[in-house]
Parts: sequence; structure tokens; C-alpha cells
Amino acid sequence: MAQVQAVLRACHRSVRRAAWLAVFACLLLAGGATTPASAQEPGYVVSSGDILRVTVYGDAGLSGSFPIGTDGTIGYPLLGNVPVSGKKIDEVRQAIDNGLKVHIANLSVAVVVETYAPVFIVGEVQRPGGYAFRPGMIALELFALGGGQKEVLSQGENAGMRLSGLRQDYADLVVQLLGQDVKRVRLEAELNGQPFNYLPGEEIGTPDPRIVRQVVEAERTLFELRRTSLAGELKSLQQQKISYLEEIDTLEKSGKLRDGELALLDEDVKVARTMVERGLTPKTQLRDKQREISATNRDVLEFGSFLARARQNLTVIEGRLASLRDQRRGEAAADLREVNLDILRLRRKMSYSLQAMAEAGIALEKKDGSRQAAFRFSAVRLIDGKYREVDVGQTDPVRAGDILRVSLILDEGDVAER
Repeated sequence: MAQVQAVLRACHRSVRRAAWLAVFACLLLAGGATTPASAQEPGYVVSSGDILRVTVYGDAGLSGSFPIGTDGTIGYPLLGNVPVSGKKIDEVRQAIDNGLKVHIANLSVAVVVETYAPVFIVGEVQRPGGYAFRPGMIALELFALGGGQKEVLSQGENAGMRLSGLRQDYADLVVQLLGQDVKRVRLEAELNGQPFNYLPGEEIGTPDPRIVRQVVEAERTLFELRRTSLAGELKSLQQQKISYLEEIDTLEKSGKLRDGELALLDEDVKVARTMVERGLTPKTQLRDKQREISATNRDVLEFGSFLARARQNLTVIEGRLASLRDQRRGEAAADLREVNLDILRLRRKMSYSLQAMAEAGIALEKKDGSRQAAFRFSAVRLIDGKYREVDVGQTDPVRAGDILRVSLILDEGDVAER
């Protein structure tokens, strides 16, 4: 009986040791099969800019680091360009594994993200630029990495003086924008052949009405001068056309008379030749008739050159009449393009000026702790192959490769009166 119990105890110890060994082996196998990326972010979707580490058990030559290009692919041996962007890690591993099986059997593939694409932050932050991405990163965390709000928003020193200067700069920009906008309307009127009539829009702001009248009247004077000049040129060309038409008509009539004279002289020459042949008249009379017909032929040729020149001049005048309006419209169109570009630049400057005034106003109010700045977050990211800007919340996750924009939320209290 004692022998049986000893055997049972030995078997129990053996089974227990075997169980522990089995558990330990399973843990080792599990630890070897678990990648850091899958352990932290099993649903992470790779994107352009990430660098993948591919390990192929059974063929070290197929292992290595592979960056994801802007086209969303990695260049992999044997398989060429493999599309991976937008796929999860396991999907990438499966795609490479399936592709390699076609060429080499009994291979095992592991894929991890070796380096994530950096994230960037721009806008109202102390230190804009690129930062390392970490799975699970949120917008507020990246904002903190960028140093938080701009220094100008956190200090009130000299804010009053700065705000005064910014107001003056903004007022100057408003006047410049008014001038370009009035010029734009004048050029559009010239281009379309319409009367010049300007009504200031709300987007211009509220400049001094006297300044508005002065700018509008200056452009109206220029509009009338150009219109009068065009009408004068057209009238002058039309008069030249009429003059050439009359000259051509006169030359054509004169040519017909010369043709009649030539016909009569030709008959006289024939008659004189007959009389000379019969001895009824001297040869001198025939020669006089021949010289007269030669002189008339020279006159006809000269009149022909005058007529050709007059017709050529008429063609030139008609071409200038046809192109003068188009030329003026082309000039107006070219000037209009430049004016629209200038308006766009001025609007951007005004937007920056408003932002700066808002910052100075907030800094001024924060001196006594009565005001806190409010921010808006948006991310520029690659969506369906195109970069798009989407709003994100402070606690929303950031994606690798995102460009986070931090904008100051403006309200009427932040902006100086226009």
C-alpha cells in the first residue's frame, strides 16, 4: 500500500511539473508571437509615412524595413509595390504572406510598425512643427507638445500699444481693399460694355463715406476718360474708312473713263494705220496716236496702283476697327486679373490682421485674469487619396501623419471696430 501511494505522489508531481512546463511554453510562444503594435493598437491602420518592419521566418533575405510611400504602397521583394495604406497590421501581414506563398512555401510572416509617420501642429502654438506620433495620442496632447498657446496670448505687456498699431494697419488695409474693389467694378464695366455703378459691399467694412465717394469718383472719371477716348478712336477710324471708300469710288470711276479713252484711242490708231497704208495720211499722225495711247496706258497703271493702295488702307482701317474694342477688352481683362489677385492678397492680410488684433485684445484682457482664449482644432489628413481638413475635438485621437491646425475662435469682443 505504501508503495502504491509513493507511486501516486510521484505521478502527481510529474503531472504538475508537466503542466507548469506547458504553461511556460505557451507563454513563451504567446510572447514571441505578440508584436508591440498589435499589443497596443490591434486596430491601427497604417498610412503614408509609416515604416513597417517585416520579418519572414524561413528566409532572412525577405526581412527588412519598408517605408510606405505617398502612393500608399511598399516596395517589397518578389511582390513589387504592395498596397498597404488604409489596412490594419494583420491585413498587411496576410497580404504579404499570401503573396509569398505563391513563390515560396512554408514561410511565416510578422509585421509591426517600426516607425510611425510624424504628426505636425501649426497655428496658435508656441512651437509649431513635427512631433513623434504615439498610438492613442489626442489633439490636446499634441497641443501641449507644441507648447500650448502663443506667448502673445499669455502676456499682456504692451498689448494696448500693439492693438492701437494693428487697428491703424487694418484701417489702411480697408482703404486699399476699397480702392481695388472699386477698380474691379470699373474694369468689369469696361469689359462687359456696361455703365459704371459701384455699391460698397459688407465685406469691405465701413470706411469713411467721404473716402468712399472720393475713390468712386476718381474711378468714374477714369472710366469716362477711357470711354471717351475709345469713342474718339472709333470715330476717327470710321472717318478714315469713309475717306478711303470715297477715294476708291473715285479711282474706280476714273479707271472706267480711262478704259473708255483707251478704247477710243485704239480705234483712232487702227484708222490712222489704214490711212497710212493707203497713203492718205503721213506716218507722223499714226505715231502721235501711238504715243498718246502709251501715255494713257501709263496713267491707267498709275491709277491702278493708287486704287490698290487705297483698298489696302481700307483693309487696315477695317481691321483696326474690328480689333480696337477687343484690344480694350483684353487690356481690361488682364488688369482685372491682377486686381483680383491683389484683392485676394489684401483679404488674407486683413484676416491675419484681425487675428493679431484678437490676440492683442485677449492679451490685454488677460492682464487682470478676466479672459481666457478659446481654440478650435482641425486636422489636415489624407482621406480617399486627397488631403482634406476636418474638425476634431480636444480629446479626439490624432492619426499618424496628421497636420493639426490650432485656430483662435474670434468673436465681436476680440476684434477692433471696423
